[in-house]
Amino acid sequence: MVLKRRTYYKELSKQIPKENIEESFWCEQRIESLKKILVCLYGTTGSIWNRFGNVLAFEEINRLAREVLLKTKDIIQRLGFELVYADTDSVFLKKDGATRSDYENVMKILSSETGLSISLDYQYKFLVLLPLEADERIEALKHYFGITYDGEIITRGIETRRHDTPNFIKQFQYDLLYTLFSDCKDSNEVTTKGYEDALLLVTQAIDKIMIGEGIEQRDLVITKLLRNGVHNYKSIFPHVAAAIRLSSQGPTPMRGENIQYIYINSKHKNPLCRVVPVLTKEKEEVVKSYDKVKYLELLLNAAETVLGYFGFDGSVYKSENKGIRSSKHKKWGGMN
Repeated sequence: MVLKRRTYYKELSKQIPKENIEESFWCEQRIESLKKILVCLYGTTGSIWNRFGNVLAFEEINRLAREVLLKTKDIIQRLGFELVYADTDSVFLKKDGATRSDYENVMKILSSETGLSISLDYQYKFLVLLPLEADERIEALKHYFGITYDGEIITRGIETRRHDTPNFIKQFQYDLLYTLFSDCKDSNEVTTKGYEDALLLVTQAIDKIMIGEGIEQRDLVITKLLRNGVHNYKSIFPHVAAAIRLSSQGPTPMRGENIQYIYINSKHKNPLCRVVPVLTKEKEEVVKSYDKVKYLELLLNAAETVLGYFGFDGSVYKSENKGIRSSKHKKWGGMN
């Protein structure tokens, strides 16, 4: 029942005009809520604490899932398509010269032979799959980015999708992806013209951070979930430090609350002086004295995520700014 309801809303979302923002938002809310219900139903099936749980049922779900995935692989390859990537609920395939109708035909065959409801979500113009840090030969689960033929940027598992990424960094990475892909006809143009334009955008963003003009306080805010009580942490992480400072000015933040803060001096010896929580008496001070070096480091890490495949190394820019820690050099997977 829950799955059918979610499928209904996913199909409905495709029919809602883009200009109807409010209705699209309501639809997306329901899709996400139903997804969380389904995830919880699946996850608790194998839990010994679930009085209605059954480990055998949990194992059976996984057995069926593996069978369907292997069957899907065989069908795709039989039809002459290459299986590029697959995860828990989706497959990525390609074939030179294939049109949207060709992919829709594959979708219909898959749906018929597996008995599952399958939809064609995106047709990518360019797609970059990011690898596991532990093994560069293996793609990380749900870590990729690309652009569709309609010009829509799609990202999974990178800074634009993370709740703890400041808005400034999110917008920068989105603009970087659009600059890299939007005006390119093929992968050769992406690696030449697109990459050069993207590098120019990086230098402009660096100047913006270091000069401090045109950056609003709300665009620097980092949000982290307080997973334990303030006094249960053995180390004073930035969001814990912000929570401690909040508790000195009012009620102590509780476990499960989102803590918002801004870096003001990330290398201060006292961890309580490295960040300042949002909405405090120090609000005006934060705008004038945010940690430019720290935010530059965050920006260059976001740039490496997108441009690392093309040879970008943020340490080149970091070396020009004393005190910035060089992140681990990244090597990336292929672009399709």
